[in-house]
Amino acid sequence: MSKRKLYMVSALIILFLVIDITLIKYKKDISQSASSFIIEKVMENEKKAIMKGREKTGYKHLSIFYTAPDEQLLPITKKSLNRAIELNDALFGSGYSKPYDFIIFSDRTEIESFSGLDYAIGIYSPDYNILGIVPEDKEGIIENIEPLVWNYQSNIIHEYTHYVFTQKIDENGLASTDFPLWFSEGVAEYLAYDSEAGRQLEVPNVIPLNELITVDQWNKYRTETVYNIYLQSEKAIYFLVDKFGPDIINKIILETGTKKKFLDGFERATNITIAELDDYIRNNLEEI
Repeated sequence: MSKRKLYMVSALIILFLVIDITLIKYKKDISQSASSFIIEKVMENEKKAIMKGREKTGYKHLSIFYTAPDEQLLPITKKSLNRAIELNDALFGSGYSKPYDFIIFSDRTEIESFSGLDYAIGIYSPDYNILGIVPEDKEGIIENIEPLVWNYQSNIIHEYTHYVFTQKIDENGLASTDFPLWFSEGVAEYLAYDSEAGRQLEVPNVIPLNELITVDQWNKYRTETVYNIYLQSEKAIYFLVDKFGPDIINKIILETGTKKKFLDGFERATNITIAELDDYIRNNLEEI
């Protein structure tokens, strides 16, 4: 075979290989796009189903969806959202007002079915563009009975804080997975308790913070009655704010964005390690 023919054959082989690889990649991209489209359609249909039959009212940057029997909850819901906005503006700054849907779920069965979580009382879902809450005692809340009103308000503040937190970290080029759950849930609980101090940890079992990072880890302990990981995480945040001032939360977020790693950002902002924070919480529960 002449050199010229050899070059032509080699060129054709390379061309066919390129075409084959391109087709494989194209089919893969099409497959991924189709899967994403299907998932989006399923989510869209699930959201439409939960919205069906609900009334809608606009409130600031939110759209509140509720069933007719729950209309009497609107005044306390709006009051609670106002407080949530005030607290988050004070901690993170104003301007976090991405339009969102806020759902008042009819009962716990409905919110558990939608969220896929047992014992759910609130939900925040960026995928669905939804904040949700279930009133645990509607009559008591409507009649303005404490602590039922306080509990309802704190749950709203908690979920609303997740909504603002997501926008805050997004502007720093970060995602929720860049932060351990004890931190994001702790911040939400800290504002939900309205900076209240002096509460006792209700159970003696404390989980090391490095075991409260992922969703799987969190769900492992979330419903166990011998733990209270929400309160434990809140105490961690309370300690940080009490020791370094409220702006420590923003500093940790900023340093995490700079360092591209939470542990490095945390230590840079606080000059302490997670292990030191763990030890302090474990040894000083009654003082936090």
